[in-house]
Amino acid sequence: MGSLEKFLGKNSLALLGKIAKGWTSFVYLAENNNGKKFAVKVLRDKANRMDMVKREFENLSLANSVRVGPKLFKADFDNNVIAWEYVDGMVFSDWLFSNPKKKELEKFIALLYYQAEKLDEIGLDHGQLTGRGHNIIVSKGKPVIIDFEKASSKRKVHNKNVIDAFFFRNKNSKVVKKIRGIMSE
Repeated sequence: MGSLEKFLGKNSLALLGKIAKGWTSFVYLAENNNGKKFAVKVLRDKANRMDMVKREFENLSLANSVRVGPKLFKADFDNNVIAWEYVDGMVFSDWLFSNPKKKELEKFIALLYYQAEKLDEIGLDHGQLTGRGHNIIVSKGKPVIIDFEKASSKRKVHNKNVIDAFFFRNKNSKVVKKIRGIMSE
């Protein structure tokens, strides 16, 4: 029996399917007997980051201490598996290009800045908030920052500045152009 199956069995979870494939891990969707859904991240066999679960656990626990990120469920360090409550939503870039209303975007940005400030205050640098915005999920109009595997409390924190540049400063960015377009409505 593989590590995923062991983890699911120990925690009375049923596998619903794979939802993501990363360089070092796979993420699956599972649910408990009450229908509550969880994202379950499993280290890939050929991964070179053997401390992935430990790092994600420590960083997500720290983020959760200021109410940021999906709520941590459990970690199994022996089998390299970690789970948190599943966040149903869209990745930020997909949501942005689905043309939210100006008020929705303003509320979203304010909430994301608040979360970035909270991470900055506790000294946790996420490190991957930009790009295509895949580590920011929009759930019911609110941001949820995910994927804390590469976050660090050893680097200089700059989450709020990174968000600011991602949304407003890079003149050639499609994200900046889209946000400006919506805000000028």
